[in-house]
Amino acid sequence: MNSIWNKNKELFEARFPQLMTLLRGYFDLFSKYAGTEDEANLHPFWRIANAKNGSPCAEEDGLRLHSAYNPEREAEGAVRALLAPQPAQNGSAGTEEPSAIVFLGMGLGYAPLAAAAELPQKTLLIVEPDAEHFLAALLFLDFTALFQHQKLVLAISCTPEQAITLINQNGVEQSRFLCVKSQAHHNEAYFSAVQSLVERNRAKEQINCATLKKFEKRWTQNCKKNAPLVRTLQPVNAYKDTLKGLPFLLLAAGPSLQDVLSDLPALHERMVTVCVDTALKAALRAGVQPDFIILTDPQYWAYRHISGLCAPHSILITEIAVYPAVFRFACKKILLCNSQVPMAKEFCTKELGDLGAGGSVASAAWNFCRFAGASAVYAAGLDLAFPKGNTHARGSTFEESAPTTSFRTRPAETLGATMSYSANPCYGTDYNGNPVLTDQRMKMFAWWFESRLAECPDLSTYTFAPQGLAIPGITPRSMSDALLLPEFSRANTILR
Repeated sequence: MNSIWNKNKELFEARFPQLMTLLRGYFDLFSKYAGTEDEANLHPFWRIANAKNGSPCAEEDGLRLHSAYNPEREAEGAVRALLAPQPAQNGSAGTEEPSAIVFLGMGLGYAPLAAAAELPQKTLLIVEPDAEHFLAALLFLDFTALFQHQKLVLAISCTPEQAITLINQNGVEQSRFLCVKSQAHHNEAYFSAVQSLVERNRAKEQINCATLKKFEKRWTQNCKKNAPLVRTLQPVNAYKDTLKGLPFLLLAAGPSLQDVLSDLPALHERMVTVCVDTALKAALRAGVQPDFIILTDPQYWAYRHISGLCAPHSILITEIAVYPAVFRFACKKILLCNSQVPMAKEFCTKELGDLGAGGSVASAAWNFCRFAGASAVYAAGLDLAFPKGNTHARGSTFEESAPTTSFRTRPAETLGATMSYSANPCYGTDYNGNPVLTDQRMKMFAWWFESRLAECPDLSTYTFAPQGLAIPGITPRSMSDALLLPEFSRANTILR
């Protein structure tokens, strides 16, 4: 009988009953052979030996997972190193004490055990894609201190996207990461994917931090002026699942939007239409007033996209940090959602409905489609690229304003080129496998969609733009297929 295994199993089941249910088959197998002559068959990937101090250590594929002399002391040193001040990067303070320690793989578990003893107030997150590797560690070390740690989180046998969701609960910038190459060797592709997601999130957080620092004063003034509207305007929560089962059309302002404008009235008869602010002018010129308009960017220039327009049959969804003139927009009604601007929480503690943060208004629009109960989302103008060198659809605010803001030595073409090459341009791949010009900013937006779609496999998303940057989880769809959808009556819905 393996007393260490039995003790760890009891502690695990008491602390993580739901995870125990998911891993029951693994636990039953390990319990059957733990402490028998066949126990070694439970960890064929490891060769177990004793370190110089008598503690167990392991090798995998010829790589030593821990010190062959004193693995406990090695782990303690690694944990202390994580708490050392970090150099500043891209505007990040870098010296703040972390709120969470993330272990990407853990070997026999020495480092998490050291952290549990050293850091009782920190969140400890263990990421391990292979349940057998995690359970094998429970055969050798007493995990009492770890399983009794009040802020322990386990990400066992989950996808990289699920792991990054757990990491984001504490913030990437507020976390420190320990990934020992030999301990991640058994699934290098997985841990590499997680680290890529971490870096993307870190870049996003640093950009958000720099933007907030630059516009904090202006956005605080906006919040202060708009705060009284929280009492009078309806929250977006009132529309949760109210349009369940209907297909949605998401209008973004990418160059391919112009290809669907002639069919937009017919699509509007068949789908609930959700339009981002930048595409509104083009939609109105096509004779369509969207059911919903999304404007969640607090920048003044976001307001300029709807300035001078009116849509008396449309519902505007916005938040209290936006430029105050947004609330003078002539429309059917205005709904408020939660703000993604930190200082807005001082002016609004009420839960309005969260449309999430994905870096672009199109991500908020997709979130609203799901929030309202969409059966499927058809995206138009969601290119996240510059197909044929174009930056925006004809008729969008940018295309309309470029000639009026240009002059002899800075023509409209220069403005377009600046937009195309201002965010580290690079090539991606479109849905047909062809190279397409994009940039790092839009690749980050694409990654958000990829991650979100992986989290929501029940909602199908299609695109009318095969020439746009390919996003895993989005399928190209022809206009003729979409026009086969039945028409629906708005009179029978909350849109009446």
